[in-house]
Amino acid sequence: MEHLCGVVVHPAKPRSAQALAALRRAPRRRGWPEPLVAETTVEVPGADQVAELLTAGADRIVALGGDGTVREVAGALSRAGALADVVPLGVLPTGTANLWSRTVGLTDDSLEGAVELALDGPVRDCDLAWVTVTRADGSARTHDVAVVAGVGMDAEAFAATADDHKQRLGWLAYFAALGRRAVGRQVTVRLGLGSVSGTGSGAGDGSEAGTTREEQVRTVLVGNCRVLPLGLPLMPSASMEDGRLDVLVVAPRTVLGWLGVGAGILTRRRGGWTGLRTHRARHVTVDLAEPTAVHVDGDPVGDAVRLELGVRPGAVLVRTRAGARDGEDEVRRLLDAPEPDLEALADALHHGRRWSSDHARELLVRDVFVGLSGADLTRFKSLLSSGPDHRDLEHLVFDVVDDEGVRADILRHIASEAERVDVPDLHVLSDIDDTLRCALHDDRYPRGTVYPGVIELYRALDAGHAADPESPGDITFVTARPMDPAGLVEQHTRRGLRELGLPPHSVLSGTFTGLRNHDAMAGAKIENFRRFRALMPETEVVFVGDSGQGDVEVGRRMIAADRDAVRLVLIHDVVDTPEAARDELRAEGIVLVDSPVGGALEAYAVDLVSAAGLEAVVTAAERDLDRIEWESPEQEKATRAVVERDIAAARTAYGKAPDGSRAVGDA
Repeated sequence: MEHLCGVVVHPAKPRSAQALAALRRAPRRRGWPEPLVAETTVEVPGADQVAELLTAGADRIVALGGDGTVREVAGALSRAGALADVVPLGVLPTGTANLWSRTVGLTDDSLEGAVELALDGPVRDCDLAWVTVTRADGSARTHDVAVVAGVGMDAEAFAATADDHKQRLGWLAYFAALGRRAVGRQVTVRLGLGSVSGTGSGAGDGSEAGTTREEQVRTVLVGNCRVLPLGLPLMPSASMEDGRLDVLVVAPRTVLGWLGVGAGILTRRRGGWTGLRTHRARHVTVDLAEPTAVHVDGDPVGDAVRLELGVRPGAVLVRTRAGARDGEDEVRRLLDAPEPDLEALADALHHGRRWSSDHARELLVRDVFVGLSGADLTRFKSLLSSGPDHRDLEHLVFDVVDDEGVRADILRHIASEAERVDVPDLHVLSDIDDTLRCALHDDRYPRGTVYPGVIELYRALDAGHAADPESPGDITFVTARPMDPAGLVEQHTRRGLRELGLPPHSVLSGTFTGLRNHDAMAGAKIENFRRFRALMPETEVVFVGDSGQGDVEVGRRMIAADRDAVRLVLIHDVVDTPEAARDELRAEGIVLVDSPVGGALEAYAVDLVSAAGLEAVVTAAERDLDRIEWESPEQEKATRAVVERDIAAARTAYGKAPDGSRAVGDA
């Protein structure tokens, strides 16, 4: 059988030319077509090249480069829709450290052997981590993490290591830069661990899930990096397949303490005199007392005051030596446990790709849903919905399950169990274009502008009225954009959203027929709403849309279909709707606003957003306004007047004077 190989190559790596030549020879020996080759650039480091190769029909993707190239390619493949289930990643490591390849055991082969493995090696599921980096100005960006993200001394060393030094000295250039920083300032951090499966500490440091005290460290590393060059064990328990992140805290108390750090790495000991502590968790936060250097897989990404990290289990198919575990057996083992690990169960079902038959998988999906009840079922559905790609709750029930009878069993069970639970949190359903960012009908902002304060509005709605909720709700973007068979359109949508620093969210796509006109778009979105209500009947919803693409009609139909469930319909007015028409819509339960601040104020008025949440939206809107590159002074003046009017009204509502001071008499 012929296969078309797509190669993403980092051309600047010294060994890339030799490796690419070997990779070109291998398909010829097999009688396959000539490989498609796409080179990375500084501006386009790999993800877009993957999309181009998949669109051209490549059914094998090979990353030829270092850890940064692997990260870009793996992340793009993991979000490639249905193709993520069938197109595996092969890797030819040509970078400086090649930590990813060392961790999965790909660095001991000859060049020809490595090529054979990259093209035809056994396939297994591998995890991919992510990190959201928040800067001092409040802006945030999310990055994939193939191996490890770090903050502190090691990130400073990466930033100080010049490319020509890496080419001349290899990984020794990094260690030289690290050594020059052995004496330096410590970093004040507060480390938060979520869903920890034990301490993971070789010395038994007694740590527990939760947030530790503030402490002084030199470096915090989070990821799945098992070994360093020369086989030095950095995180000996790290695995690309366990759905966990390993955390290494490096905190020598004195200069001599670095001897303990070195000895701890060599002997694999942690805790006590080593100056090393390890943890294992699914979710990690690192809060920093001041802006501190951060790196992702060795690539500097600037300074940050907060890191939030999570793991996407089984996110990408990878060709390695070891074969894959049996997905069905793993799901049934987790389901039969006395107290099922819901996160692990969602991960296993979400990412399981190898089944004895399609019908076997349908029945297994049914058995999982029917086997859970009450709050466990609600939590399980939320975990599926907050997945990083299209393989979410809706995909499982409406796409994977094709048998209508099996689907009916699932939906009946969901409806029955929904009557037994009380869910205090809201679910936010939102449009994207002209709601999240200026795209089509809104001429008040430059095209592409993310509306000032809108990201914080989603956070405030997600958190609800509680100032510090223990269990925030979910966000789903409901779009008429079509889900193509390969899922590439939705991949593009998701990639654009995830870079904005939004809370965890899912995407419900439409169909190509839904693009015909505004009424068709509304119909596509309302069909998504019906599916959502069938899957999550226990939750109340807020719908956020705009006045330019039929969202008013969507809100009207939502209210008609399930008035008790729809707490608020917020419509961002981008077409200057007359006041009389606004009043008529408000009487129907549809509220038009001019800015995200106005939307937050309306939500606050009906007790859906806390005062702290409203204040956060105001602060973010003021910051975001100052970052916009306006098309004209007139545009800026007119738009600022509207937003600042809403800011003043919001400040009055939560008790601050226009100058930002507390109002008289405020506690």
